[in-house]
Amino acid sequence: MPNITISILAIEETMVYTLAGPYDIFSTAGVCSQQMRPASTAFVTDTSIVGIRKGPLCCYSGLTIECQKSLEEVETTDLILIPSIEFIDEPFLTKYPELKDWLIHHHKKGAVIASVCAGAFLIAETGLLDGKVSTTHWAFADAMQEQFPAVDVHSDKIITEQDNIICAGGATSWQDLVVYLVEKYSSIDTAKYIEQFFLLNSHQEGQRPYKLLKSTVEHEDQVIREAQEWIENNLAAEYLLRKATQGSGLPERTFKRRFTLATKQTPNEYIQNERIDTAKKLLLTASSTVQKVAQCVGLMDGSYFRRLFKRKTGMTAHDFRKSFAGTCDTKKVLRK
Repeated sequence: MPNITISILAIEETMVYTLAGPYDIFSTAGVCSQQMRPASTAFVTDTSIVGIRKGPLCCYSGLTIECQKSLEEVETTDLILIPSIEFIDEPFLTKYPELKDWLIHHHKKGAVIASVCAGAFLIAETGLLDGKVSTTHWAFADAMQEQFPAVDVHSDKIITEQDNIICAGGATSWQDLVVYLVEKYSSIDTAKYIEQFFLLNSHQEGQRPYKLLKSTVEHEDQVIREAQEWIENNLAAEYLLRKATQGSGLPERTFKRRFTLATKQTPNEYIQNERIDTAKKLLLTASSTVQKVAQCVGLMDGSYFRRLFKRKTGMTAHDFRKSFAGTCDTKKVLRK
């Protein structure tokens, strides 16, 4: 008998690698658990790919997979996993209305529902996330919060869980989610063994180091758009906010009010975020010292820059560069 029954949902918009990765690892979990503890009972899963209908399914980017079960064939399941999905021009439940009752039915029966990246939008459409914590890819978090105001969206987090609903952040966070679920249903030893054996990446710092901080809200205020562009091109200028305000031709209070209304960030917050976003790019692409990077973005006080960078990203500038720069580092690549 399996320890748990897992149903991995597949629809046309499914990003296959966020389905195939969990499927392969859950399917080999028993072997891994016995390698970890030969004398112990293996952690066995009954893992199936479940579609609206049974049979072949053409997914995102034209890749075809085989759905081993239809929705109707799933009588009971312990865990439903919704991989990352590509957005469409209509609500997912408009295209797949049968999914709402199916998800709610199994959740009421005690099934855990877990999502990867944009899969959280599908759960939110059912209403099951109302009043609960959730996460999704940081770039979609504002849209999710606006579309589903009753959901408590945390864009910095990699994993959230409440009332048998688990959400994971960006698409590659399926790796964090799988480790989390193996630990939840088996043991920390088995989870760590799987993490190490499959070389899974763990996003220990959450999504904060990856997030674009400056506002990307689209708006129609041409004066403010021009001010944003000027700020981005003149980060090292002295008295940056004062000059941006003067260049707008607006009174200071009016400028600040319109800027905040248009971008959803105060001018000071926007400038700080643009400076840190630019600093992140420089740390990854330039060989300049951290102090020089700070000066390039208009922060002459290196100590203040380091504190601001840590507060905004959750990492020091040095650790950020060490973690994300140098994809051709000899520690990763052997050339002869």
